[in-house]
This record gives sequence, C-alpha cells and structure tokens, in this order.
Amino acid sequence: MDLREYAEAFDEAERDFEAAVEKFGVPFERKESAPREERARVAAACGCRCENGGFSLWRNWLSPACAACRTGEETATFFIDLKCTKSCYFCFNPNQDHYDYFRTHKRDIVRELERAHDAGARFRCLAITGGEPMLHPDEVEAFLRRAGELYPGAHTRLYTSGDLLDEAGLRALADAGLAEIRFSVKPPDADDGQERVYALMERAAAVLPDVVVEVPVIPGSRAWMEELLRRSDAAGARGVNLLEFCFPLHNGAEFAKRGFKLRKRPFKYLYDYWYGGGVPVAGSEAEALALMEFASREGLHLGVHYCSSDNKNTGQIFQQNKAFFADADLRAAHPWMSQDEGDRFLKCAKAFGEDARRAREWAARAGVPCGFDVEVRSAALPLACADALARACPGIKLAESASVVERQEPEAGPARETEAAEAGPQAGARPGHAPAHPGLYLREVAVTPKASRDRT
Repeated sequence: MDLREYAEAFDEAERDFEAAVEKFGVPFERKESAPREERARVAAACGCRCENGGFSLWRNWLSPACAACRTGEETATFFIDLKCTKSCYFCFNPNQDHYDYFRTHKRDIVRELERAHDAGARFRCLAITGGEPMLHPDEVEAFLRRAGELYPGAHTRLYTSGDLLDEAGLRALADAGLAEIRFSVKPPDADDGQERVYALMERAAAVLPDVVVEVPVIPGSRAWMEELLRRSDAAGARGVNLLEFCFPLHNGAEFAKRGFKLRKRPFKYLYDYWYGGGVPVAGSEAEALALMEFASREGLHLGVHYCSSDNKNTGQIFQQNKAFFADADLRAAHPWMSQDEGDRFLKCAKAFGEDARRAREWAARAGVPCGFDVEVRSAALPLACADALARACPGIKLAESASVVERQEPEAGPARETEAAEAGPQAGARPGHAPAHPGLYLREVAVTPKASRDRT
C-alpha cells in the first residue's frame, strides 16, 4: 500500500460524511472558498495576531476567557437551564445532552461549583450561560458571589441577550463581582431589539470591567456587521467576538431557504468533536476576515477576535491528549509521537511501501525511534526527523499523520466504525492500532503529504 491508497480511506470517509450531512437539505460548496492559509495573510496585512494554530485571530484585546478556552485548563461554564427568550433558527443548544429535560428543569449551579471546589478543582475562568441565564437573576448573583469566595481573582463572565436586563440589573451583577458580560447580539432577521442592546452596552460599560459583544458572522451580513463594530466601539465595548457561523444539523429548511452552503473541509481534521456548534457555513470565515481588515482600516479601539470553528475544538483535543503525557506506557509504545502546539493533535511522519523500508533502515542507523506496521507496510518516525530523513533518502515520500487519544469502548469494532461513519463527524477517523495500555489507544484521524504540514 502506498501513501495515495492509504490516504484514500480518509477521503472516502469525508465523502461519506458530506453525503450524510447533506441529507439535512443543506449542500456543501463544491470548491473550498476560504482556505485556512488566508488567515495568516489577513493577520499580517492588518496587524492582527494569528494564534492557536492559526485558528484564532485578534487585535487590540482578547478576553482572558478566550485564551483559556484554547486548552480548557482551569475553566468551566455552568448553566441553570436551557430556557431562552429567543428562538434563533441557528441555535445549537438542541444538540446538548438532555436538552428537552433542561428546558423545564433547573440545575443548582452554586452547589455544583461547591462540589467542584470540594473535589479540588482549580478555576481561573468561570462562566454562566443558557438559555437565558437572566431568567434567574437571583441564582446568577448567588453564583457570582460564591465564585468570589471560593475562587478569589477568577475571571467571571455571563452570556446574555440583554432582553431582561436594565440599569439596576447591571449594577446588581457588578456588585456580585461579574468581570465580563457578553451580549449575544443577533442579526436583524433573528432579533429586533438591536437599539436597546446598544443603549444597554453603554450602561454596562459604566459599571462592569469588560463588555463584549458575541455574534455569529452570517454570510451576507457584512454591512450590518461593520455598523455593529462601529457602534460597539462607540458604546464603550471592550471587544467583539466574531464567531464562525455553523449549521447545527437541524432547521435545515431555514438554512436552505437563505441559500446557505456548507464549508468544504469544514474541520482541519474530521473528527467527533464535543462542541455542538455544528458544521461551518461557507462564506462566514471570508466575511469575518474582511471584518478584521475593516476594524484595522477604521482604527477601532475595541478588541476584535475571530473565533473559528477550529478554534472551538482545540480544548477538547488538548484535554484528550493529556492522557498521552500522563501515561508512561502509552508514551513508551509510541515514542515517535509529539504534540502539535497549534492544533494539539499528536503527530508523526510516515512512509509507505518501499519508502517505509528505507525509513526503517535509516532510523536504525540514526538511532531514531521507528514504528513499523507490517500489515500496512508503513513506518512511523518523529516529525522532527523528517527533514533529516528526506536528505538522507532522496526521493522518499513522507506524510504527516495526526492522531488523538481515545478510550476503547467495550462495544467498539468494525460494525461500530461503519455505524459511526454514517452518523457524523467521527466518520473522518480511521480505527486506531490496538491499545498500548488498557483502555487507551491512539486513533489516527488524518494522513497528509509532508508538503502540507504547514496547512492551517
């Protein structure tokens, strides 16, 4: 088997994934309209920072909560229930576990925080979301006060539409210790309360440390979004988070009637991501990058952050792959693996067929760790050694392999892999090798030619 044949399995899984998602009535674009390489170009052109593997672009200011989200370390988000004052067609809350239950039942978030503290959890960022958390102002204020007692100095934030807030409510939140309020502003066809939100921003900026606007970048809304940036800046907002707009795998008719298509190569690596936002919509990233350039040209003072769908997923991969570094047996079984500090996947170089034999012989001479798969006839080596190997073996074809740690489920097997391929994003992953340590194994999710290793 050569590299082309091996990679075809991943390509086929991607085609199966697209076919499964298109059954919702929203097609994929046929050609990728927003290559990820464009992010770095835009960042350089407008003086933005391009971080977290090229998944996050920002200028002027970035919320500490956004920085913490990249790894998910010492951060947590709580919700009281999932009731809301809005009914947005693109809401992804229905993807959450037990959504229907929490539409009518509440959680005790103060007690949850206390239990976490008693268990030794450390937090530097804490958030309250919903639904609409301000349906329960007493619970929100009680959580903020308790958070201040248990975790003094932790950054607290609240997500709200602002529908249920007034000046007295803002002062109450400030008195309870809220550090950051995030107004979820919606485009005109989803919300008619824009003027009230702008006025509320000004009042919030007078009593709270940080006021942030969080908004999905819906294709076709660029002129409205430019006005949003201008007015948010004028209102005293500290920052605006531009979110890549996603199709949440329901309400397909609403997306179809607006003419939306889904982004080709929606994820850098196709995988079963926990974040329930859905599949990115084509055109959203291009408009978000244009808005970053607009903010630079206009000289806006507020921070502007483009949070791509890719950016939402790095925390999960970081957390899963912590097991690799915590488990000496797993590391010893895969000494050629290293973590990519950008996308957080575990990476190695691979050679196939006759090139695998050459790679293994070179590795033995050079004292480099090498894994050899007899069945596939492939060799795995540290990615850092790829250039030296290429110099020593002219003409050798190398690939970059990306993997993630998973826990073996008792029912896992060929039938379950086929079922998963029909069900969703995890269709992009190939079955991993046998577990090196009970319960844990590495699941390979992509193999790309070495020339593509810098693609972000």
